[in-house]
This record gives sequence, structure tokens and C-alpha cells, in this order.
Amino acid sequence: MHDGIHVEKAGTPSVTVCTDAFIDTSKSMAAMWGTPGYPTIFTPHPIAGLSQAQLRANAEEILDRVVGILTGR
Repeated sequence: MHDGIHVEKAGTPSVTVCTDAFIDTSKSMAAMWGTPGYPTIFTPHPIAGLSQAQLRANAEEILDRVVGILTGR
């Protein structure tokens, strides 16, 4: 969150992807840094035990949203 927020504040579109275990934490951090609407996309937790194919499937599910946020669509 921290890096993405600062990249965004520096003028480069960004989005943070994290697992849903960090929903409250990410919202609190965004508010703390003065960006309560900072774009964050959540994936199911945990990811540590997932295979490469499962991680790829998760990434493909969110790809359109990530691109949309970064391109302003």
C-alpha cells in the first residue's frame, strides 16, 4: 500500500493488489496517508500454498480491473 500510494501521489497511476485478509489494514493505511479512495484490488487469502497455475488464474481474474484502473477506463 505504502509504495503504491506514494507512486500515485508522485503522478503515476497505481493500484495495489493484496489478499482479502488485509482489507481493513489497507483501508486504514490509505486513510492514514490521505488517500481514502486509493484503488486496491483484493484476492482470496491465502496465496502461499497456491500452484503457479492457480496464481495465474487469480491474476487473470483481476487483470481487467488492474488495467482499467491504470488506464482510467
